[in-house]
Amino acid sequence: MTLSIFADGVENPANIARIADVARLLGATRAASIEGYLIAIENVAGARDIYGRAPLRDDATIAVGNERRGLSPRTLALAAETLEIPTQSRTVTTLNVAAAAAVAGWYVLHGSARQLQTARPDSRRPSLLLIGRDHVEVGSSLRSAAALGFRDVLLEDRGAGWFEGSAARRREARAAARRHKNPLRIHRASVDDLERFEEVVVVLPSGPANPLQREALTRGQRQVIVVGSEPADLIHVKHGRVKTATLDLKMFEDPPLRFLASIVLAEIARQVGRRRRIAGKPAVRAPRYEFAVRLAAAGDILFVDPSRLLDY
Repeated sequence: MTLSIFADGVENPANIARIADVARLLGATRAASIEGYLIAIENVAGARDIYGRAPLRDDATIAVGNERRGLSPRTLALAAETLEIPTQSRTVTTLNVAAAAAVAGWYVLHGSARQLQTARPDSRRPSLLLIGRDHVEVGSSLRSAAALGFRDVLLEDRGAGWFEGSAARRREARAAARRHKNPLRIHRASVDDLERFEEVVVVLPSGPANPLQREALTRGQRQVIVVGSEPADLIHVKHGRVKTATLDLKMFEDPPLRFLASIVLAEIARQVGRRRRIAGKPAVRAPRYEFAVRLAAAGDILFVDPSRLLDY
């Protein structure tokens, strides 16, 4: 059984490089073309949730699409299956394309139970502490947090510059987080703050530990999930309160935070669940992903030389 990842029209070189990193972490390959059973990852009408699918048993290719346009109509037409990563925000409704590839590939390989439906999902959602060293990785992780239902995140900034970096670094980080439409509240924190939680779950990219999907991640605000930590971080926390869980990824030096965080956030969202519909109450309108594109008239288009942007 082999898994391939096909990047359909992805333009950003950084995203292309990160998708190659996803393939290495998952033990998959980067595919230059579509071969065999094709699984499209796209938020379109008729797509099934990534949750509730059996683990992959045969060779397959997953396809992720362009940063703005998504998958091409041709790729969607060739797909034997179309899956979506369910989001829970009305303003941040997609993940970074490389983060989406990590989440989709992980669930296709491991499978999972379906996402729960519950009356009060927010009361089940744990706290989250991210430990970040790279500003873009922090930004992309925060984008995933907002998309997957979080309203608050604790962040220990170890050089990422989210709070006190240069203006250019902060702009780049906030662009990765989709900060212009991201309602998430980011709180400055450190591993010292873990003492106030009853249970600490440290998620490791690999190694011997309880598989993440077997760890209960639904104990509300008294539980904190830690992503991006190092072994020495938790020495001072009482041993009986700390658990470890593994994503069972391939060994990789300094794996990108956005991949680890996005998989963890997706699994929290699966376990915490979505709000159950109350009989007689109108259903909440789901976020819309599709829109009509109307070409502008020739006179409405202004061409700008990129060099002129340096004047601003």
